[in-house]
Amino acid sequence: MIEPPLWLVILPIAATPLVYLIRRWGIGAHLAALVALLTGLLVWSLPPTNPIRLLGRPFLLDPLTQYALVLIFVTTAVLFLVAWRLPQGWSFFPLGLVLLGLFAVVGMSRHLGIIALVAALAAVGTAIVIQGGQSGSTRAAWRFLVMMFLALPFFLLAAWRVDLYQEDAKNAIYLGQAAFLLGAGMTIWLAAVPMHGWLTAVGAQAPPLVAAFVLVAFPLLALVTLLHTLTEATWFVWLAQAGDLLLLAGLISAATGGALAAVQRGLRPLLGYAALFDLGCLLVALATQASGGLAFYAGLATRALGLALTGAATATISLAVEDDSLAGLRGAARYMPLATVALAAGGFSLAGLPLTAGFLPRWLLFDGLAQADPRWVWLLAAAGVGVAIGYLRSLNAMLAAPVEATERNDPPRPDRLATAILVALGFLTLALGLFPQPLLQAAQRLLALYPLPFS
Repeated sequence: MIEPPLWLVILPIAATPLVYLIRRWGIGAHLAALVALLTGLLVWSLPPTNPIRLLGRPFLLDPLTQYALVLIFVTTAVLFLVAWRLPQGWSFFPLGLVLLGLFAVVGMSRHLGIIALVAALAAVGTAIVIQGGQSGSTRAAWRFLVMMFLALPFFLLAAWRVDLYQEDAKNAIYLGQAAFLLGAGMTIWLAAVPMHGWLTAVGAQAPPLVAAFVLVAFPLLALVTLLHTLTEATWFVWLAQAGDLLLLAGLISAATGGALAAVQRGLRPLLGYAALFDLGCLLVALATQASGGLAFYAGLATRALGLALTGAATATISLAVEDDSLAGLRGAARYMPLATVALAAGGFSLAGLPLTAGFLPRWLLFDGLAQADPRWVWLLAAAGVGVAIGYLRSLNAMLAAPVEATERNDPPRPDRLATAILVALGFLTLALGLFPQPLLQAAQRLLALYPLPFS
């Protein structure tokens, strides 16, 4: 009998051949979105399980993994629907489903070696999706692939040292070596500065919906793996040092992302640096356990929502104007007012501005940081302003009058379905900004089921 959690792997992968055959028609996108959504609902409905063994290794569907996989599956379903009308490359639908199945394996596995190998396999498929059939530069796909494979040896060596310790518990030196190797691999997976190049390259060069998919899934799975290790691995002995390193990496990443977001000249590069800033804030929230951990768990959901909305808005605008640079965006708001508003809502949510979903986790983070060191609050607030400035510059260009010589005789018409989804996501972002109680309650329930490891 197949264990229920294994269906999270089987269902998306089993649907892949059919989706591949019909990928060129709308029914292919609908089927892919339906499979992703149903698998996400299945994750949500399954109770947390006892460990199951597959090929002699433990797998476990715990509340944290459920939360992460629901965010990934539901976000992907929305992106699939938008991608039906805004093509992102032939490989997005079929390979996207394969990646969802692999993501489920990564989230449920409790062996670092298996996690690393499956993540490397997922990286190969992701690199194809990132390129998306584009004939231009392959820098983003290659940089992502190289960095993921650069992290692989660190995780495999860490798993090896852990296995050696389990065989010879008297030799504690293996634990320190495993912790160091794990930290080196996690630095790459989490795209912490200075290893952030793959994240910003994906944002700048990948199709926007694919970029949102990658920027949501990979850092989230990396955080889940890190939390599993810190919380459940009895061999990990560097808990205090890990918290200090996470705090430093988060502060530097957030400051770098905010500063560089303010000076970007295109929507896609801006998406990458906004994602880097938000990820830095998540690392700070995890390291400091701000507001008891509520800032971290709430921030995971608002990050997925903000990236999905911003990525979809960027894709809609970029396809219509064929140039997402500030010069090419001039006058675009006249023809795409709803997409413009959606872009502002998503970008401001990533920046953590009031009246958006991202404000709650940022406020909780600032409240916790103010008690530890107020200087950190000012640093993160200034970085958030940098992200907001980047999107305000984009809005200013879109609201400006187009240059007479390049003014369009036939204004671009945004797709109606994509616009409808943008409006729905925009309303959800504003609703959670005005009425954050459901998000706060969900974070509180998860925190009670899976407390953060730092005290």
